[in-house]
Amino acid sequence: MQKEVKLIRGLRQPSYFFYQLKETEVLRGYKQKVILVFLLSALVFGLVSSFGIGMDPLSKELNTLSPLSFEMEKFLFLLGRILSGIVYAAVILFVPALIFWTISDEGEYRKLVIIQSLVLLILLIERLTYVPLSLFLSLDWFSSPLSLGVIAQYITGKPWVIYFLGCFSLFKIWVFYIQYKGIKRLTEQKNWLIWLVILLTNLLFWSVTAFLAYLDFSTLI
Repeated sequence: MQKEVKLIRGLRQPSYFFYQLKETEVLRGYKQKVILVFLLSALVFGLVSSFGIGMDPLSKELNTLSPLSFEMEKFLFLLGRILSGIVYAAVILFVPALIFWTISDEGEYRKLVIIQSLVLLILLIERLTYVPLSLFLSLDWFSSPLSLGVIAQYITGKPWVIYFLGCFSLFKIWVFYIQYKGIKRLTEQKNWLIWLVILLTNLLFWSVTAFLAYLDFSTLI
């Protein structure tokens, strides 16, 4: 059976979407959808940076740079963010899918990538919420009221812990749900194994994000 991949339906009706994905033998439009989410990731990263979010290190050099040099630095920053969006998409799409594939007896790798395409869309939506939080409330991403970062700042002063807990948000619960529904349908593994792999995979990514933030790689997160 052939079926066109419709990612929006996957977000709206995940149970039905993954049922169809399980039964589909030929994925129509697979490559196009993967390219599309890559472009969306680059667009969102570029859009967020166009509001000046993450440009604090560059702003500190405002008084030491000529207007032309500053504009060039801004352009390079924007270009770097767009490239970061592409790299980010590749990591989110292919690395977790590979990990999930290791516990799959019959799950096709491309279908697991489709699961992560939905996850990427959710993460990009979350990233867009950083814009109003930064512009109107002057909040960093780890201080989002939708995450545990706010609570972490009241109980500890350790930056890594704050960044790590800031990674866990309401959007990540949505991610867990999508990953569980998809992996359960496609791999038919035991619930405890699925949840263990999902949890460990996400904890790994949060740890890396917190580590990069701790080292002040502001252009990479």
